[in-house]
Amino acid sequence: MDNPVRMRVLIEGQLQGVNFRLHTQEQADRLDISGFVRVLSDGRIEIDMQGTDDNVNQMLAWCQEEPHSSLIRTIMYRYDDPIERRSGFTIR
Repeated sequence: MDNPVRMRVLIEGQLQGVNFRLHTQEQADRLDISGFVRVLSDGRIEIDMQGTDDNVNQMLAWCQEEPHSSLIRTIMYRYDDPIERRSGFTIR
């Protein structure tokens, strides 16, 4: 991947029990994004994703779409240094 972009996203809201992690993995696979999604001990969702700039931004926009956006209270994100040799997107 040329010039990969890595973004870390924290989402707070009512997203457990609505298959958010599974749908996130499916969307990441469609966009050829690597990384992971997991639930933190405080109940927030963390997404660590890497891909092209366009794909990462599409994934962030997807996170803010209906129907799950109505369940989100806050969403924060930051760019991070890319990781070499990263492939696949997993649920942790």
